[in-house]
Amino acid sequence: MSQINARMDLADGHSIPTIGFGCYDGYGDEMVRAVRTAAETGYRYFDSAERYRNEKEVGRGLAESGVRREDLYILSKIWPSSFGQTEETFDQTRRDLGTDYLDAYLIHWPGQDKPARLKTYEKMMDLRSAGKIRSLGVSNFLPEQMEEIKEEFGEYPVIHEMECHPSYGQRELIFRCRARKMQPIAYSPINRAVDLNSDTVRRLAEKYGRTPAQIVLRWHLEHSVIPIPKSVHGDRIRENFDVYHFELDVADIIAIDELEAGARAGKDPRTFPEA
Repeated sequence: MSQINARMDLADGHSIPTIGFGCYDGYGDEMVRAVRTAAETGYRYFDSAERYRNEKEVGRGLAESGVRREDLYILSKIWPSSFGQTEETFDQTRRDLGTDYLDAYLIHWPGQDKPARLKTYEKMMDLRSAGKIRSLGVSNFLPEQMEEIKEEFGEYPVIHEMECHPSYGQRELIFRCRARKMQPIAYSPINRAVDLNSDTVRRLAEKYGRTPAQIVLRWHLEHSVIPIPKSVHGDRIRENFDVYHFELDVADIIAIDELEAGARAGKDPRTFPEA
């Protein structure tokens, strides 16, 4: 896991870069520049979503970067309110991002409508069969919702994107994903910078001569969890990618593990979004 642009194998035979660029909460020319800077820095995995309402800007940034499409890993997600228009939503995302296919497509949140959720996954399977999607995944799913997909379709998604950071390590859910050959991806990987202020992280940053953010992102990699940090600032974008030239000692990994507080920073998938 020390090699830049290293990849992790997925259960469906594809692979995914070990760090991604989160595309949430950036708009207009600022987002175009951020994506272009990320690609120029070395990021190859770009994590987008219909809900972010900026996929045209993400697509422009990727096009301006000059990186070949075959070298990119582009992921997007469908929001529950679009479950009844899966093909149309996918086609709009694909056009906005400027690509003929997606490397991965996820259900963004499970929502409260189980039949609609399962129907959407079935439509996603059809898009995969048509060669428009390579890998299928979910985000923010509860364990029982993962099992519903297996029961209905005889397969698990190969990706599960979830809130994950030192204060909310999701150890049990990640263990379940491992047992089902689902690759965990961590959004909010530094807990909106909250976890960077812990005495443990600051002590380790000094020990390794790294920034607190680099320590936490490296902690994710040591657990084989893919972090997707986000920023529109060039220096932060480059800092977040510079996590491949050092490794954490086992005792230090455990020390960060012990920051677990069961503290979810985002929404609860049991109730969000409402029907």
